[in-house]
Amino acid sequence: MKKIASVTPEQFKSITEDKRALKRFVKRPQNTKIEAKWSDLSPGKLSTLEENAVYLLQEGNTSNGKGKEVNPTVLMVSRDQDGKKIAYQSEVEDTFLQEIAKEVPLDIEKLVNRKKVQDLIRQYAIGDKKEEKFPKIEMEKPLKDKDALFFSVTSTDTATNWGAGNLKGKIDMKTGQINIYKRQVDGENWSKNSWVLQKETNLQELIKGQDIAPAFDYTKEMSQKYETYLQAQKNENPEQTNTILDRLTAENAYFMFKEDLVQDHGLSQEEVKKLERQVINTFHSRKEPTPEEKFKEAYKQQLQEALEEPQSEQTYKEQYKQEVLKQLGFSPSKEKAKEKEESKDKEKTTSGVQMKKETQEEREKRLQQMKEFESKQPFSKIYQLKKEVLKELKDLPLTDAQKAKLTQLEKALDQEKKSYDKDHSKETGIKKFFKGAKEKKAAKKKRAEYELER
Repeated sequence: MKKIASVTPEQFKSITEDKRALKRFVKRPQNTKIEAKWSDLSPGKLSTLEENAVYLLQEGNTSNGKGKEVNPTVLMVSRDQDGKKIAYQSEVEDTFLQEIAKEVPLDIEKLVNRKKVQDLIRQYAIGDKKEEKFPKIEMEKPLKDKDALFFSVTSTDTATNWGAGNLKGKIDMKTGQINIYKRQVDGENWSKNSWVLQKETNLQELIKGQDIAPAFDYTKEMSQKYETYLQAQKNENPEQTNTILDRLTAENAYFMFKEDLVQDHGLSQEEVKKLERQVINTFHSRKEPTPEEKFKEAYKQQLQEALEEPQSEQTYKEQYKQEVLKQLGFSPSKEKAKEKEESKDKEKTTSGVQMKKETQEEREKRLQQMKEFESKQPFSKIYQLKKEVLKELKDLPLTDAQKAKLTQLEKALDQEKKSYDKDHSKETGIKKFFKGAKEKKAAKKKRAEYELER
């Protein structure tokens, strides 16, 4: 699909609402019928098209008397008020295409680098010859300060016919003129041969009707999608699911877009790699923060963590208190309809006895959060927080059984602290022993070396 013109958002709105405005735009007489409708192009295809542009969708042709004449059709692309890309298609006159063709020059240098365009040139060069005998086209680099590009299509039968089947070509990089030459060998003197012009065409005629879009139509959008993918890749954190999903979404959007350009629009792998290199260079060459800016950011983060830490400790204490109250046999208080009962509940709340009502799933989530907090804190901090909670609960109006249970929990906590201290001191002692043995061995070795020198 080839871009052939531009259309402003105002024009697009006018021609989709008023067929008279549409007929003036596509150069159709006012007294003739016109086929126009909203396009059913897939979102994937539509995303590859530049907005505010007109593309050639179908060329006109005749059916040699077997059917009515088919008029050329164009596709107009814009965006609606919600920012969604939309397209409208309509029939046009041949004169419209001819006038537009004069206004839109081809980017010949970019087009001839595309595999799909090179394949069209190869097919044109070999004509009705067997394609398997001419499987490959080789493009030469244009000579310095020259406006011509040369290429060759070599026959697989060159060993038997002394290269008589070889073809060469020349492309004028200004006009797009393509000349095809064939090698001819002198029958009487095989050492003599010459290149004879066989046929000629123009690049614009060759790609006419083909689904090949100029590279500049998609460079900007492709660059943006690739940069979004690189940024999502940089921000990805294995511990944060949302960052992984962002990276997968950006990756899928870019690679689908790229695949569509390569397969359906003839974009070459060389063009893709060149564009990716440009984006990567721009992406990585952005200004790095100065040491002063890094220090400010680190200080800001440290301050934020310091402000959040007391809050997280308080949350842990509340969660642990909830668990201890459950073990002491307290149950969640129920709402009372009478004012008298409500006042009693208030008294319980102020005394700290009232519990939150929670489901089994909520309890498991709370216990999991407690474990995560404990894994990030030293044992001494956890022990201190739990002791504070147990001390607070001792002031509650407890039954004898609840007091005994609370004492039992506190003893278990103290025993856990003793075991931890013992294991920790043992580990420290072992480290000291090995450190001392290592130092003795080093000193002994040093003395031996000294004796040897004497």
